[in-house]
Amino acid sequence: MLNAYNVCEFILYFFAAAVLIHTLSVLQMGGAEVVTASPDAYQMAQDLVHYRAAFTGGLIVLYLYLRISLRPVAKVLAIVAVISWIAFIEDYLALDNIFYVADSITGLTIQTLRPLYLVSIVYMSVEAFRRESRHG
Repeated sequence: MLNAYNVCEFILYFFAAAVLIHTLSVLQMGGAEVVTASPDAYQMAQDLVHYRAAFTGGLIVLYLYLRISLRPVAKVLAIVAVISWIAFIEDYLALDNIFYVADSITGLTIQTLRPLYLVSIVYMSVEAFRRESRHG
């Protein structure tokens, strides 16, 4: 049965796949230097983005493992939600909007999906805490 949590979970997976595809396409174009507007943004992108992506990706893999093994997922989702919001704020304030590439469909996809993803991950976290506290 399809419910709101499952729809949000689909958005999470779709967004994660879009970020992966976009990251690979940016690397093929020459890396973060191509999509950043200033040398400072380029340095920050090099220092922060890969670590953040690896950490968040690892947490999503952990979420998948916990979900498949029917273990509690609320704390992992809450951590992913916090990191995602921090990354969102960081990208727009400090990194010169690095996910936007005017000629790239993957960049535009990320920009379109990101608000949906952020709302979805928060909803999933709240819903998981509600379900897990109700079922013990």
